[in-house]
Amino acid sequence: MTPHPSRTGQTTASVSRPETPRSRRALLAHTHQSLIAPVHTLIELAGIMLVDARERGQEEFRADLEKIHTAGRVLLTRFHDLLDPEQLADAETNTLFMLQHELRTPLTHILGYCELWLEDAETFFLEGFVEDLHELHELGQRMLTHLDEIVRLLEYRGEGSLGREKTPAHPARRPPNATDKRGETGAILIVDDDDYNRDLLSRLLRREGHTVACATNAREAMTRIASQLFDLILLDVRMPDSDGVQTLAAIKADERYRHLPVIMISACEEMDIAVRCIEMGAEDYLPKPFNPVLLKARVSAGLEKKRLRDREVLFLQQIRQEQKRSDELLHVIFPDEIVRELKTTSFVRPRRFDNVAVLFCDIADFTPFCDGHEPEEVVRHLQELVELWEGIAVRHHVEKIKTIGDAFMAAAGLLETPRDHPVLHCVRCGLELIEASRQLPIPWDVRVGIHLGPVVAGVIGCRHYLFDLWGDTVNTAARMESHGIPGAVMLSRPAWAAVADRCHGEPLGRIDIKGKGPMELIRVDRLRG
Repeated sequence: MTPHPSRTGQTTASVSRPETPRSRRALLAHTHQSLIAPVHTLIELAGIMLVDARERGQEEFRADLEKIHTAGRVLLTRFHDLLDPEQLADAETNTLFMLQHELRTPLTHILGYCELWLEDAETFFLEGFVEDLHELHELGQRMLTHLDEIVRLLEYRGEGSLGREKTPAHPARRPPNATDKRGETGAILIVDDDDYNRDLLSRLLRREGHTVACATNAREAMTRIASQLFDLILLDVRMPDSDGVQTLAAIKADERYRHLPVIMISACEEMDIAVRCIEMGAEDYLPKPFNPVLLKARVSAGLEKKRLRDREVLFLQQIRQEQKRSDELLHVIFPDEIVRELKTTSFVRPRRFDNVAVLFCDIADFTPFCDGHEPEEVVRHLQELVELWEGIAVRHHVEKIKTIGDAFMAAAGLLETPRDHPVLHCVRCGLELIEASRQLPIPWDVRVGIHLGPVVAGVIGCRHYLFDLWGDTVNTAARMESHGIPGAVMLSRPAWAAVADRCHGEPLGRIDIKGKGPMELIRVDRLRG
């Protein structure tokens, strides 16, 4: 390895607050010289390493050395332009702002590429370059320290500092053979107009297993976000077409993307920018040069927040799905009005309804059918029949109450069903129940009974809820059905009185009804007109 120039070993005196403009200029001049010396050393050392890398055929390494060498030359030019001690002594805040922005970008490139290749030295057989890479990194870190000192000197005006945070120093390099325990990975979008910054960030993030995409400006970034799913965005504050603050505002203003975590990155360390971005919804703020450990920590934290939010969204979706299923089940068990009351108050108030028509429908000779068929076949046919009955009841505005074995109980004039002509609704429903049951592949003969009167309605049970009706009206309707004729609708005298002018009926005389005594039954076979 060709020997590199000797290390300067220079250190900068600790910064004290200058008491006079003359003392401030003296300190600035000293610090300026402390910056110029290491940049010359860096340019010369990078040039020697370039020659050696070319001779050894290390083309990929040589390409990144060219970037370091170029960054050094940029630094030298900018140092002369921006760091004239006479001009700096009276520098305004905007000058300081540009000073950090203009000089930190090439320093970011130098430190980033050195750290990348120090980690890859063993893999790419760069053992002979490790010492010089350490030297380049040390020179870059020294320049960064001196730059911070100049900024602190300039910020002092006898009224306190401008409030900028000090950039945390880069931690010691990890050994080339060190292994990191990688955390959760994700898809990350880098938005930065600087080619080297995008390259450095991409390589650092891909090392951690992340999937990386890049955009060079705000427009390209929004296009990327609209067409691809990302877990995190690294957004540069300064871009030519639209600054990062405006881009952040556009992201957070869009309902589709506002949940995406955004970490702002900039060479400018003004705390007001950091605070403004975080108030607008940014997750964090990361200064340049990129501190790999800090970058990794904040990216991991941003991804973890995204994962937690995604799990929260999934959990809420599952809750909504379960609520929907629960609602559907409740509507299967209860009438709609009862469901609303139960969900609102967790209780259903018992109530009395007058003038309710209660309908019972039962299959004739169902017990012999059960004895002659397999249970699965019995249930399958019964399910088909009850589904048919439920559809008919809905069409005629009759509320199904429950099934009891092969019996079907329903009512009209109750809850949300029409209160006018409840018996007529039940008669129409009963006639269709009879006819439709006969049309099935296995034809059924059914009996239908209807009675009119008051009922008490409510929900009973604590483990298995049931909406039910009670009262003499229910018992009488059941007796009308059980004493009826298959294929006919049987009405009690009160029920018949409500529809006599609209139906054809045949009195069957007085029949002794258990628990009721003699009662008159009327058979209805069709409607008038």
